[in-house]
Amino acid sequence: MLRMWTKIISHRLAFLVGVLVTAVVLAVLVQAKVLVVAEVCAALLFVLWLGLPIAGLIALNARHPETFLVRDGAFTTPPNATAVLSAGMFTVMPMAVAALAVTEGRFSNGVDRFKIAVVVLLLLLLPLQWYSVLGPFGVFLRPDGVLDRQPFGSIFVPWDAVPAAQPTSSGIMLRIVHPELVIRRGFRPGTTIRTGADRGFTAWAINLYAARPDYLHTIGTDEGLLRLKPR
Repeated sequence: MLRMWTKIISHRLAFLVGVLVTAVVLAVLVQAKVLVVAEVCAALLFVLWLGLPIAGLIALNARHPETFLVRDGAFTTPPNATAVLSAGMFTVMPMAVAALAVTEGRFSNGVDRFKIAVVVLLLLLLPLQWYSVLGPFGVFLRPDGVLDRQPFGSIFVPWDAVPAAQPTSSGIMLRIVHPELVIRRGFRPGTTIRTGADRGFTAWAINLYAARPDYLHTIGTDEGLLRLKPR
């Protein structure tokens, strides 16, 4: 199971493009004149739409890798599988609603304007959904502190703020001794961060660096990553 989630995360662009193409093809075939074809494609579109959030819930509590990526002098992780699967769900949603609206319009006096407005809104939000899992976002452990960057804002907690991390069911909660040192940009409330790595492992690493300032210079290096592996 871990290998499957890892492949989805590693090839998330190809995964999202595949979901988009599949949803578009099924939505078009729902309008087929052959009733059996239309019904089968409608069922498959519904299964795809419903299956992605269910898979996302399963992935939420699945095992995650106990390691980081070394990138630009920091430790970071790709997004978690739940975020990628959620983006897939929002990719299918406008196609399914559009197919439903067109089908209903064929048997009534016209297409429902409300459904069309919903489709337009979802399509406008879709690039943001993709950008949130494809862009440079997530948690970054740096020699100067912990940075959590999201599409609408970020929070930076320097090590001098003495953060203490605790894993939760959905992410990692940071308890901060000196909140006045925390830097927020944009809209970024709270101190809970999410990571594509194992939540317990990430919390342990944050607590280690907060307690051992002499280790901070190894963050973002292969040497530092090796130090984190034996727990």
